[in-house]
Amino acid sequence: MTVANAKVSPEELKELSEFWAEEGDALTIYVQVATPSELSHREERISAKEKIQQAMGSLKGKSAADRADVQRVLETIGAMKGNGGLAKVIFACHRKGVWREFDVAGAFAPRAEAGTAFALGPLLAQEQTKRYCIALADRNRARLLLLEAGAITEHSQLLDEEKEKIRTTGTSKSVHLERQKEEEARRHFQFLAEHLLHFYEHKDYDCLMIGCRDETWREIEAELHPELKRILVGRFVVDPGLATAEEIQEKAQAIVDGGDRKEEERLVERVVGGAASKGLGAVGLKDVMESLEKGEVRTLLLPAQNGQLEQSVSLCEHCGHLEAQELTKCSLCNGRMRRFAHAEEALLRHAVGRSIEIRRMHWTKLPAPDGIAAWLRFRAEVNTPQALAS
Repeated sequence: MTVANAKVSPEELKELSEFWAEEGDALTIYVQVATPSELSHREERISAKEKIQQAMGSLKGKSAADRADVQRVLETIGAMKGNGGLAKVIFACHRKGVWREFDVAGAFAPRAEAGTAFALGPLLAQEQTKRYCIALADRNRARLLLLEAGAITEHSQLLDEEKEKIRTTGTSKSVHLERQKEEEARRHFQFLAEHLLHFYEHKDYDCLMIGCRDETWREIEAELHPELKRILVGRFVVDPGLATAEEIQEKAQAIVDGGDRKEEERLVERVVGGAASKGLGAVGLKDVMESLEKGEVRTLLLPAQNGQLEQSVSLCEHCGHLEAQELTKCSLCNGRMRRFAHAEEALLRHAVGRSIEIRRMHWTKLPAPDGIAAWLRFRAEVNTPQALAS
């Protein structure tokens, strides 16, 4: 199967998570293209090739299939011309006829490795990143942009750009004409608000930001549906007609980072306090694994960088049972156990399809020594009112 996609579906993630290569020739590549200059493109390709060549040396076998995978990856990376600011993610195993190639938004550290399973940790965590709709508006125009995983794209074509322009300066000889202008402006903002609600209800984004001049904010706010006000995370001052994508992203990202930092601090404080009082918190690999096994976990908190959990963990490929020790058979269902060198890979696979939120802590350090924690829905041995009161 040879597939190139821009979005990883839940079904594809599940299929990739179940893939296993006993010979250790499952190849994983993450390549983050940097700046748009030709020099940086060349440097990025050279760096990517070096890492892939290192990965080739780690392959157990030196078969033609292994070399074919590496050669194809080198050719793919060599042909990249910026990749639209998206990261290139490749999962390949020539021996089993697998080649999955994705162009995804997000900031990924360069990675190239071979093993018995694909390294899905960075991708699985990235899949739950919030999408921010940025609506820019004045009385003359409206623009829509999407900020996702640090990448911004414009989608203003989704709005009706042929609407009659409304003048914002000058005098009027008629009160009637002035009132007509005010009504046209209201309809313009109403049109934008209706489309924002439509896109949200169709799950095109998760959070909303507004960019406008101070003098037009009240007019825009008056037309926002209560549901849009609920998901509004901030606004910033900008000239909607002149602002560049870079300027918009800088202002919007500052709002995102500020909100994420506060949310992380509150979450970690809540989890650590809950763990100390036997409430809705679990800290450390052993306790987190136990909570995952019991179905208690609401949110799994991981370090900012993938691969920081050095401990190895075994995972049952049938029932998802987790064990710290190395086993060949599952103690619960007698299914086959898979051993993952990095605990994170096993924990994330266990979380797939279990409605568990994944959060990487970019601003707040998780408790030592393991640097992993979980916010719980409940504790199996404590009733919910007692846990919430703790």
